[in-house]
Amino acid sequence: MKKLSALLFFLSISLYAQEGRLIPNPLRNIPKWVRNDFYAQDLDQRYAITYQLFPYTLHGDFNDDGRSDVAIQIAEMKSGKTGFVIFHRRKPQALVTQIVIVGAGKSLGKVGDDFEWVDIWDARRPGDILKDTKDKSLPSFDGDAIYVEKRDSTHGMIYWDGYKYGWYQLRK
Repeated sequence: MKKLSALLFFLSISLYAQEGRLIPNPLRNIPKWVRNDFYAQDLDQRYAITYQLFPYTLHGDFNDDGRSDVAIQIAEMKSGKTGFVIFHRRKPQALVTQIVIVGAGKSLGKVGDDFEWVDIWDARRPGDILKDTKDKSLPSFDGDAIYVEKRDSTHGMIYWDGYKYGWYQLRK
């Protein structure tokens, strides 16, 4: 009986110790093609991937081309300003993935060039945004929008107008 108790005690300690060594790697949540393009386009020379918001990545058809795009959080290393990089899924015959940087030192209309104030982000369709707000004067946009919010304060959306990304401040 003592041997069985000692064996069970030893196994439980070793299992607990193994569990303690496993640290989740948030980089695994970013699709491999996005990680590859991030480094292939030398974005790592100027920007760092950050994991301040959850989920770590947003998936949506942000430019309304019928292919799933991905947005990740970044910070400009020189200034510390935060923002997002949007990877538009490339067509099979394209050699390079189109990327767009929003914030992180690059201005986006009235919202500026730093999104450090953002607590919440989400990918939303136009109809979903219209349901969540009383604002009936939404601009016309194609595809999904990136909804950003400072909890109990400022909120707006980053949207594709068919040519470029824009900012719209939402009203409650």
